[in-house]
Amino acid sequence: MNKFKRIKFLKSFDIDGVIEQDLLYNYWDLFEIKRPLQYFTLSRAFIGRPDLLSIQVYGNQKYWWLLLKYNNIDDIWNDMEVGDIISIPDVNDLDDFLLKVVAKQKAE
Repeated sequence: MNKFKRIKFLKSFDIDGVIEQDLLYNYWDLFEIKRPLQYFTLSRAFIGRPDLLSIQVYGNQKYWWLLLKYNNIDDIWNDMEVGDIISIPDVNDLDDFLLKVVAKQKAE
């Protein structure tokens, strides 16, 4: 079971009468790289499948959305191309970040 449910990291905003959700609004500044990055070259199998990418590099799919955010990938069909090299933060840096977000949310 994932102790960090992604829904906890969504903020809802009313923009001109339309409710939009913004992922990690006001939290990304808490992300800190303390450990060495790794790099991964995308093959066709991972285009449009960030869940498979997360499984490949972390052994589970729960970090796919953080991989996209860290690499500034907004559109999995147009921002990912075969041969692109993406940065892979250490899983401990991801967990540290998620703990900081939960702590900040509790303090708010």
